Amino acid sequence: MYDKVQNTDNLDKRMINLSGGYRLFVPDAASPFFNPTAGRQAINMGHVRAPSETYTPTTKKIGSAVYGNLRDVLEVTTRVEETGTFETISVRNHIIRGLWAGSKAVAAGATPIAAFQANTAYAAGQFVVPTSANGHYYEVTTAGTTSSTEPVNWKTDGTTNTSGTVTFTDRGVIPESSGLVVIPRNRASFTGMLIDVSVSAIAGQPLEIFVAPAVVLRGDGYGSGRDGENETALKFAYTLLAPPAGYVIPSTIDAAFSPVKVNGGYDILDVPENQEVAIIDKLIAAYYD
Repeated sequence: MYDKVQNTDNLDKRMINLSGGYRLFVPDAASPFFNPTAGRQAINMGHVRAPSETYTPTTKKIGSAVYGNLRDVLEVTTRVEETGTFETISVRNHIIRGLWAGSKAVAAGATPIAAFQANTAYAAGQFVVPTSANGHYYEVTTAGTTSSTEPVNWKTDGTTNTSGTVTFTDRGVIPESSGLVVIPRNRASFTGMLIDVSVSAIAGQPLEIFVAPAVVLRGDGYGSGRDGENETALKFAYTLLAPPAGYVIPSTIDAAFSPVKVNGGYDILDVPENQEVAIIDKLIAAYYD
């Protein structure tokens, strides 16, 4: 089952089934979060809170000549754009933090983080960690050569440290046991598919799955408390786009549940709990076909 876990680090990956549901973001193949070697591409955003939606209609006026004068006689809605916000309480998940910050995830093997070295030339964009680890990693923002001494008391508040002519900028907490590092990219937005699962706190009750096959997702930035330790939630905004031309719900799901087409996506109703994972997997597979 997809974990409905509030905070995977603090809760030690225990399963929590919460009324109100959870959301999955499926990045498109051009996204920096897409991993072509991974089987399942969904980013589990965990339990969400404070969801809100805004519907903005696009209208068109229809005119008619009445007694020789052109007058508007009808106004029709041609489309409705849904935008909204929600918060996730998975504040220590490194991939979710990357989405929130507008960042990309890079394989650690491609961007190794080595310990600081004295009397060494560093290029901008390289990463280091202190020789005595403090849980943070640092980016070279001014290239140069380090001196014979390491910075004393490496700063962990997002500011800079210097050694010789090199400036190292704090980039936050190293994602724990992740094999990934998060590279800030200044509040980028990402496109993909959003899957919203509404569950019941009563075991065995059916659930509802809403799938939006075209969505733009954006976090509210890289601000104070970005290490997650002092935050209770990360806020996201989204815009639902029209489903891609030719997109269809997988035939097995369509036949079994007759999904209801709604603005920006489809509602799949009365889903037995024991079919939740299979349906989500089919939706994800169909998205990349």
